[in-house]
Amino acid sequence: MLLPREQGPWNCGYYLGAMALKALSEAPDRKLDLPSLQERMGLLTKRAISPTQAVAAAAWLYLIDAVKLDETGAIQKCN
Repeated sequence: MLLPREQGPWNCGYYLGAMALKALSEAPDRKLDLPSLQERMGLLTKRAISPTQAVAAAAWLYLIDAVKLDETGAIQKCN
């Protein structure tokens, strides 16, 4: 769910997507593999990010053309 009412904002799709974009913006070449993205999102939020949350954030950003996959499978922020 993008904006759940019964949960805190840190479980919201918009928030997780924003954290993923911030992590990618700070990464070398603006790209990370999925485990590195999950780790950096956790450091930014100061909370544990599950693999499911990292995948959901990356998938949502991919659907709105905010990220793409490069030839090695890394997630790269679009310009």
